[in-house]
This record gives sequence, structure tokens and C-alpha cells, in this order.
Amino acid sequence: MKNGNWLSVFALLGGLMFGSTVSGAPLDNWSWRNPLPNGNPQAGPHTLNGVVFANGKFVAVGASGVVSISTDSTNWIEGATATTNNLNGILFADSQFVAVGDGGAIETSTDGTNWLLQASGTTNSLRVAAYANGKFVAAGSKVVLTSTDAQNWLPAASGIGGASGLVGGSAGFVAIGGNQVHSTTNNLVYFSANGSTWTSQGLTAPGSSFGGNTLQNAIVTYANGAYLIGSYRYATSMSADTFIFRSNDGSFWTTNVLGNVSTGTFGFAFDMFMTGNDTIMAHASTLTPYLLLSADGINWSKINNVPDTIPNSGFKTAGVGGNGTFVILGVASPVMGLNLPPIYTSTDGLTWTNRQQAPQPPTGQTNIFTSIAFSNGVYVVATSSTFVRSTNGLVYSTVSNSPALTAVTTYSNNFVGVGSNGTVYISGDGLSWTQRNSGTLNNLRGIASGGGLLVAVGDTGAIQTSPIGTIWTSRSSGTTLNLYGVAYSNGLFVAVGYLGTVLTSADGVSWTGQDSGQLTNLLSVTFGSAGFAAVGPGGTILTSTDGVSWTKQNSGTVATLESIAFGNGYYLAAGDNATALTSPDGITWTPRNLGVSGGQNFYGSAFLNGRFDVVGSNGTILESAPVAPLFDVQIHPDGNWITAFAPQGSSFRIQTCTNLAAPVWVDAKLVNNASAITQWTNTSGLNPLFYRAISP
Repeated sequence: MKNGNWLSVFALLGGLMFGSTVSGAPLDNWSWRNPLPNGNPQAGPHTLNGVVFANGKFVAVGASGVVSISTDSTNWIEGATATTNNLNGILFADSQFVAVGDGGAIETSTDGTNWLLQASGTTNSLRVAAYANGKFVAAGSKVVLTSTDAQNWLPAASGIGGASGLVGGSAGFVAIGGNQVHSTTNNLVYFSANGSTWTSQGLTAPGSSFGGNTLQNAIVTYANGAYLIGSYRYATSMSADTFIFRSNDGSFWTTNVLGNVSTGTFGFAFDMFMTGNDTIMAHASTLTPYLLLSADGINWSKINNVPDTIPNSGFKTAGVGGNGTFVILGVASPVMGLNLPPIYTSTDGLTWTNRQQAPQPPTGQTNIFTSIAFSNGVYVVATSSTFVRSTNGLVYSTVSNSPALTAVTTYSNNFVGVGSNGTVYISGDGLSWTQRNSGTLNNLRGIASGGGLLVAVGDTGAIQTSPIGTIWTSRSSGTTLNLYGVAYSNGLFVAVGYLGTVLTSADGVSWTGQDSGQLTNLLSVTFGSAGFAAVGPGGTILTSTDGVSWTKQNSGTVATLESIAFGNGYYLAAGDNATALTSPDGITWTPRNLGVSGGQNFYGSAFLNGRFDVVGSNGTILESAPVAPLFDVQIHPDGNWITAFAPQGSSFRIQTCTNLAAPVWVDAKLVNNASAITQWTNTSGLNPLFYRAISP
């Protein structure tokens, strides 16, 4: 709740309360930065389930959240969306592409390349989606959702939760079936003017059935101002009668009898409707597959003896026409000699060409990345081999003759990196690097800065410090165990390492061992809203307000967490097998899907330039959407320690109140030129019940 210039909601003493001023959406939406186009190892093209033509391009989606795009229907580039769930359908409406899929996945994109995962509110599979009269409808397994913008979705009570076909038109929405082959209810057609309230009716066709087989409504579309349904019914054990039903309003239907088709033992299926180029086309799979073409939805012509490339591919999943070309998606048919899902194109519906291509190999460095830093508009990514650099955060290029580094940070407008055998390098631009003598031959694994000092940690308890990065001094850590990470905040360095090792220091010179309460390796540490947080194998997450007393948190995963970062009010922990978790308080952790289907390990993370960046195996670099600063106040369990979030450089007041029934707010702390995180301990001795932050 916000009112006027308020920066946060009320916070109850002794609790830990957050305002709802920031959505989690940016933490669910990530973009590939390296390697391109998507970085996911591909054994071959994925099956594509839906395709549209809009804004001068064909955009198809399919298995494992893949997207395939073509501007000429001949050359296709496969990429990744923001989910690894199978995507079952796609549409273009209201100036955006909308795709739906398994696990309740709903994604939107303005260009077909960059996708945002939306909160659907369900984990049920979504199979179909449509748009009409300013409203989107998505339907699937026991669920129907509606939305006016494709971003905010609400459940709708209806009987079409198993719909296998859905289309929008001028009168509203029409849905069919539930993929219940030969079901007595599969002749039902459903209509809704608003997508929420539905009515149903059974369609009938002339003739008689064979063996009790009822009419099957198989496909539905909307074209030339009319709703069309393709249906069939077995007339004998070796033949089927076929029909096209047509309606202008979704309620009154007329029947167009297309005739009897010999099926043999192959059976019959209407696979899909496709529209575009002023033509309506339907594909039928049977003993001799064929196409139906119509310009008006009333008069249909049949194309027999379709070239072998069409029938031998098995069933078709979707099709569309655009820019004078028709595109049909197919399913791989190894029996017929097609081991890869085809993409067929034609300019006349008579001659078809298979355009399926193997995905382009990723371009860009594919070494294991372990750390990333940003300074003066430049990104640098550390690796044990040749590292990469970017001046825009979008495209990364290999830096020739670059040093092998394990960790990199920024300090006084310079990059400082450390690595094996005591390696230390400094660079002002990420291109030219100067080696410095670290004073040790131990492998250095982590580096941090604070209080006018650089601190690097490494094997056998190595701790090296430097005021400017040029001259380094060895410090006694008091341990011979390996140290993997180090962080600084509020006048305290914290180093973590092997078998739960924790060391603290106020000056980087004198170090004291602390008891973490764990014997698990601690691989990374950072500082944020709940204080210091460290991570390690088995989903280990420890938090501490002072670096001395540590509490184990429930991460909800057993994966090894390799790194942890903090920015704008959120912790991000990342690790093996594409594991990523976020938390605003270090206690409650939410798993995030970063759109990775190749099982990459994430070895490094950082909050840079208003976004989280994650790096890892196979040259993986992923970047989140911008994360807005939290405007909030936290009261920690001791009741006196307050954390306030506000934009960098802002000014605000922390106020207290004892009674909300008759509130009298009193200034308790004035903050000018604030940092992103402001921590304050109330030493007044008073016992306020509530806190708030207000600006100015």
C-alpha cells in the first residue's frame, strides 16, 4: 500500500515485513547473452507445435520452450524463450505474440525473440489460446484463463477445460473437444461471447455411423467472418465421412458435406486449419493424405497426391500463410525416413519443400565462466581460459591474450582479477591487463573490496590485501583450509571456505575464526537485507547479521549452490543444473526458471547495472530484466535493527508510531544521499510498535 510520497508500508515491531511495491516478474525473465542464439546444447531441432505470421516474420514455438523464427520462410533460426516447458500454441494479437504451454506457461513477446514469462496462476497444461474483442483466453487441462492484456490472468469457470481447439472471432470464442477420440461428447461445440461464460451444443451431420463411432470435431478456425469446424465420422471400418461446419455467430451452424474418404487401416484425422494469403487450408492425414483449399470457407477444392514430403512426415501440428507463402509444421516420422520434425513451405499449396534445418551452432566463447564484473560501461567475464568482454551487455567478444582468472571485481574504476598460482591482474578497460605480484603462489578464488582495501582469498587459508591493487601483502588467516569467497559491508570482511569455515575481520589484517555450525563447504558469500549470506553444496544457505552467529535456512533444493549475489532488495543464489533461487529476506526462497534446458551449471552471479547476471558452464551468460529498487522497511527479529531500501542517493525519514488507531508519527532517523541499503539500530530506548519510511 502506498499513499502520496510513502516509500514503504507499515512494519510491525518484532516481525519482518515487506511492501508489495515490486513484482517478481523481472526475476522470472532472463535473456541469453552468450553463446548466441540461445546457448542451449541442441541434439537437433525440436518439434514445433504452433506458428503465426506477424510483423513480417513467421514465429513458431514448440518443445522445451523453443522458438523458431524466419523472415523468408526458408531460413529458420532456433532460439530459447523464457521457459523450458513445452509450448503448445501461439497467437498474435494486441501488438504482441502470446504462447501457452505445459506447466501453466504463458509467455509474451513484442518481437518473437525476447520473451517474458507471465504469472498464469496455474501449473496445469495450457493447450490453446485465442483473442477476441479485447480479451485473451487460454485453455487446457481442467483450466480456463482470461486476460485483457495477456499479462494479468484470471481463472474462468467453464466446461471447456479440456478444449483441444479454440478460436476467437467477431462474435466471441468457439471451442471444441477434449481430444477424446470417439467420445460421445466430442461432437460438442462451445461458445462464449466474453471467454468466461460458455454454452454448448451438439453438432449433427447427415448419414450414419459405423460401430457406434460418433461425429468427431477435430479442428476449428475463424476466417472471412465465419467460424469453421472440421469434423469426421467413420462410415465403415475402412472409410470416413468428412464435414466442414460453418457459423457466423458461433451458435447457428450449417453443414458442408465434403464426402467419403478411404482410410484403410491408417485411420483418419483432420490435423489443422491454416489461414493466410486470402486462403483457408486444412490438412487431413489418412491412407492418402490431402489438402483442402477454400477462399470463402464455403466452397472447397481437394488437392490429392500431395508430394511425398508431406504424407511421409506423419501428422501436422500447425500451419499459417503469410507473405505469399504457406508454412506447415510436422512431426518427425522415423518410419517414413524423417528423423527430424519438418517445416514445409509452398507458394501454391501444390509443391512443398522441406525447410527444416539443424539449429545454428552457438556463436561465442563456450569456456566455463566463473565470475562477472562491470565498470565504466564494460562487462568482463572471468574464465580459466580466454575470457570475454562486452561494451553493451548484449554481445560478448573474446579478449585475445587475456589472463586466466577465477574471480573478478571492480575497484577505483579498474577491474581486478585473481586466479591460480596467486595470479593478480589489473585493467582499466578489460582489454589490456597488467600482472601484479600477489605475494603468494596459492590459488586465489575470491576477491572483494571495502573500507579502502582489496582482499583476495584462496587455498590453504591464503589472504592477500592491497590498498590500490598494485602492492599486495600476505595476512595470517589462522587456518590452512581453502577459502572460496569473501564479502564486505559495514566495516566487516567475511571470508568463507572449506568445511564451513568462516573468518571475520574489521580491517582485513587481523582475522578471527567463527563457528558456522556446518561442515559443508561454503563457496560464496555476499551481504544484503538480512546481513551476510553464504551458500554451498546440498542447497546450503546460511545467514548472519554480524558474521559471527549463523543460521541455516531452508533453500528447498539439494543442488550445489555455487554463488550468491544481492541487489535492489533481493538475494540471488545460483548453482548446478540451472538452479536459481531468490529471496527478499534470506529466509524465504523462491525457485526461478532462467529458461535453460541444457542443464548448465551456474558458477558466478552479480548484480550489475540494475540487473542480475549469471555465468556458468558452456559459456553461459544470462541477464535478468531490470530489477527496480525496493521501497521498503524491514524490522529484524531483535526489534531494534532496521533495514531501509530506497533508490541510491535519495533522502528519506524513518518514523515510529505506537498506536495505529490514533497514529502520531515521530521522526527517528534522517537519511540523506542514501545507499541502496540503509541499516540503522534504534537506540532511543523507546518501544515503538510500528515503523515507516517516508520521503522527503
